[in-house]
Amino acid sequence: LVKQIDLTKVVKKYTSGWLALSPDYKKVVGHGKTINRAVKQAKSQGVEDPVLMRAAKSYGPIAP
Repeated sequence: LVKQIDLTKVVKKYTSGWLALSPDYKKVVGHGKTINRAVKQAKSQGVEDPVLMRAAKSYGPIAP
């Protein structure tokens, strides 16, 4: 059984671009208009293999 992770609190302030999350999904370690920018920010914080996702305009109960 896989444990569900509620990312709402972590990502809610980001409504555009790409997000790089820490491997434990607890914080955003990079953000940018492109994947490369988000990854570059993550790597500058010491996170070599971030989890990537596209930011959404809304983080309601149903994924866009």
